[in-house]
Amino acid sequence: MQQRYRISVQGRVQGVGFRPFVAVTAAELNLSGWVRNIKQSVLIEIQGEFLDTQEFLLQLQSKAPALAKIEQFNYKQIENKNETGFHILKSSGQNEGLVSISPDIGICKHCQNELFSEENRRYLYPFISCTQCGPRYSILKKLPFDRCNTTLNAFPMCEDCLTEYKNPMDRRFHAQGINCEKCGPQLSFVDDNGQRIAEKEAALTLAIDALQAGKILAVKGLTGFHIMVDACNHQAVLRLRARKRRPEKPFALMYSQLSLIEADCLLEDQEKLLLISEIAPIVLLENRYSNRSLSPAIAPDNPYLGVMLAYTPLHQLICRAVNKPLVVSSANRSGEPVCCDNEQALEELSQLVDGFLIHDREIYQGLDDSIVKFVNHEPMLLRRARGYVPDYLTLDTEYPSILALGGQLKNSIAISQGKRLYLSQYIGSLDNVKAVNRHQSTRQIMSRLMGVTADFVACDLHPDYLTTQLAMDLHLPVISTQHHSAHLYAAMIEHRITDSAFAAVWDGNGYGEDGTLWGGEFMLIAADKPQRVATFLPFKLPGGMAAIKEPRRVAIALLYEIYGKNIASNDVVKSLSTLALSTIKQLSKMLSNNINSPSTSSAGRLFDGISSLLNLVQINSFEGEAAMRLEFAAKTSKDSGIYAVPVDFSVTPNIIDWRPMLEGIIVDIGNHISSAVIARRFHNSAAAIILKIAQHYNVTQLLLTGGCFQNTLLIETTSALLQQQGIAVLWHKKLPANDASLCVGQIRGAYQAWHDALGNGR
Repeated sequence: MQQRYRISVQGRVQGVGFRPFVAVTAAELNLSGWVRNIKQSVLIEIQGEFLDTQEFLLQLQSKAPALAKIEQFNYKQIENKNETGFHILKSSGQNEGLVSISPDIGICKHCQNELFSEENRRYLYPFISCTQCGPRYSILKKLPFDRCNTTLNAFPMCEDCLTEYKNPMDRRFHAQGINCEKCGPQLSFVDDNGQRIAEKEAALTLAIDALQAGKILAVKGLTGFHIMVDACNHQAVLRLRARKRRPEKPFALMYSQLSLIEADCLLEDQEKLLLISEIAPIVLLENRYSNRSLSPAIAPDNPYLGVMLAYTPLHQLICRAVNKPLVVSSANRSGEPVCCDNEQALEELSQLVDGFLIHDREIYQGLDDSIVKFVNHEPMLLRRARGYVPDYLTLDTEYPSILALGGQLKNSIAISQGKRLYLSQYIGSLDNVKAVNRHQSTRQIMSRLMGVTADFVACDLHPDYLTTQLAMDLHLPVISTQHHSAHLYAAMIEHRITDSAFAAVWDGNGYGEDGTLWGGEFMLIAADKPQRVATFLPFKLPGGMAAIKEPRRVAIALLYEIYGKNIASNDVVKSLSTLALSTIKQLSKMLSNNINSPSTSSAGRLFDGISSLLNLVQINSFEGEAAMRLEFAAKTSKDSGIYAVPVDFSVTPNIIDWRPMLEGIIVDIGNHISSAVIARRFHNSAAAIILKIAQHYNVTQLLLTGGCFQNTLLIETTSALLQQQGIAVLWHKKLPANDASLCVGQIRGAYQAWHDALGNGR
C-alpha cells in the first residue's frame, strides 16, 4: 500500500549536499515526491510502498552527508498524490524553523585527487569543489543557500558543469559552488605597481616563481587574503617582519602534506585529526627543531609552531609546487581586519608585498583562520573564525532575540534566537575605522541571514567602550553586563551550567562595578546573581594604557607597593636596564601623587610585571607577549616551590595579598635563582591561590575563564592541583577564553536581566 509523508528537517542541511542525498536515496527506493530548500530548513514529500518509505525515513537520519547536522526531524502522513519521479524543486523564501548555515569547508579528498589527476577535466583548476567542500558562509548573501544567493551567481555554469549539476549519480549533483576552467573564477597576477601581468595558469606560475625567489606575495584565498613567503628563506622572513612591523609575534606555517608537519612538529592523534579535518585550522604544535632550514625568525624563542595544511585547491597547488613550508600571515595592516576585497588589497598592501595573486570570486564575509591548541589532550579554541563560523551554541532554554556587541578588544558579536546562540567570527580590536566598519557589516549580515530582529541589545558595562556607544545608537533597550560576569556567563553557557557556578576570572582588565579596573577575580553565581567574592590586592598602573604595553611600568608599580618612594634604590629596579633612573623617579612620582595611575586588581598585569622583573620582556611587541614568555620560561623547569600568598577572608570581597609572593621572588632574584625556576614557582603559586579560594568556599567544581587561562601551564597546573583535592576543573574549549567570548556572556546577562524584570512584573 502506498504512503505519503511530509518531512521537515532542520539543522545544518543547506550547502552540505543534503538535497542531492535525499533525491538519490528516494530514487534508489523507487519513491516519488520532491525536496526543496526553504529559507531556514529543508522540506520533503515522499510517496511509495510502506517498507520503502520507512527505510527512507531511517536512512535520512542515519546516512545523511558527513557535513550535515540534523537537529529537528518531523514528519506526518498526508494524502497520496498522483505523480511520478522524484524532483528537486526550486527553493522557497518562506520561513520555517531556525537557521543553520555551513561554515566554509576545506578541500575534500575526492576533489584533491581530481585536482592532481591529468585525466580529470578540472586538473589543476584552483577552484575545484563539490557538495562536500568549498566556500559557503563567506560567499552567502542571503538564504536559502542557492547559487543565485551567493557571489558565485556571477559565474553561469557551462554545459559540462550543468550536466553534472543535474545528474543524480554525480558527486556534484546540485552542488551550488561548482565551476570549472571554462566557466568559473580565474586567477590574475598583479605586480606591486598594480599592473595585471598574467592570467590563469600563467598567473599561478608567476606566483610560484616569485615565492621560490624569496618574494613576498598577497594571495587571495577562501575567506580572505594571506601574505605568503618561503618559510625557509630567512632574509625573506626578516623582510616580511620589517614591512609588517612585527618584530616578535609568531607567524603561522602552511604545509602541503601531513607527513611534512610530522617531520617538524610533535603530533598526537587528536591533533592529526583536526589538521586533516574539513575545518583545517591553525594548530599550535610543539616544535621538534628538526628542520634546520626553517627560518628562526618564524617563531623567535617560542617552543611552538602554528601550522595548518593547505586547505584550498589554490593553496595545494602553490604549496606542492614550492615544496617548502610557507609563512601565511593574515593580510592586513597592524590592528585592522583581514583584507578580502581585491581593490582594498591592492591599495593597502602594496607597501607590504612584491605582488598579488588574486581571483575574481567575491568574498562577501571576510574571516581569519581559526587557531586551536591542545590542553590536557583536548582542543582549546583560541581564535574562532573560518571553519567554525557560523555554527552555533545550544542554549538551555528559549531566549528572546538579543544582539550582543561584545567588548573593545578581540571583538565578536552574538545573536540569540530561541535555543540557539550564533557567534560571529573574530573581528579584532575596535580601535580603527576599518575594524568598526567590519563590526557593523558583520552585525547587519548576521541579523539578515539569521532572520533576527533583536528585542534588546547587550553590551559591556564600560561607558567608554565603542560597543557601548554603538549599543546606545540602535534605539533598542540596552542591557549592560559587567565584564567579568560576562566571562563567567560565557563559561556557563559553554559548559551547559544553568544554576550555581564558581569561577576564577583572570584577565588583563575590565571595568568594575566600583569604577576601577578589575582583572583578578573569583566570581560566584548564586540565585542567578553574580558576586565578586575574592580579588587581588589592587595596585596602580602608571600611565594607564601605557602600562599595558610596557610591563616594566607594572614592575615598578608592584615594587612601589613594597618599597614606596625608596624604590629607585632597589637592586631589582636597577636591573631593569631599559629604564633610566630619571624615568623610575618619574614613575614613582606618578604613583605617589596618583597621576594617571588607575587602580587595578588585574592578574594579567601581575603576570606582565613578574615577566619584567625577570627581564623576560620589558616592552610588549604584541599583545600578551610578556605573559607568554613567562609561561615558556616556567615550562622549562620542574621546580615545585610555592611562594606565600595570604588571603584576608575577614573582608568582602576577600583580598589576595600578592606582596609576600613578590618579596619571595625578589629574594630569589637576589640569590641568582634562574628565571625559569622563579617563573615556575610563580605559576605554582597562582594555582595554589585558586585552590585556597576554592577550598574556602567548599566548591566541588570550578570554572577557569578570562584571557589568563589561555596559558596552558596555568591550566594544567591548576587542574592537577585541584583534582587531587576532588575539585573538578572546567576551562574553555569551544569558545576563546579571552574577550572574544564576552558577547556570549552578555547574551546570558541580558537574558537574566530580562527574566528578572518579568518576574518583578516590569
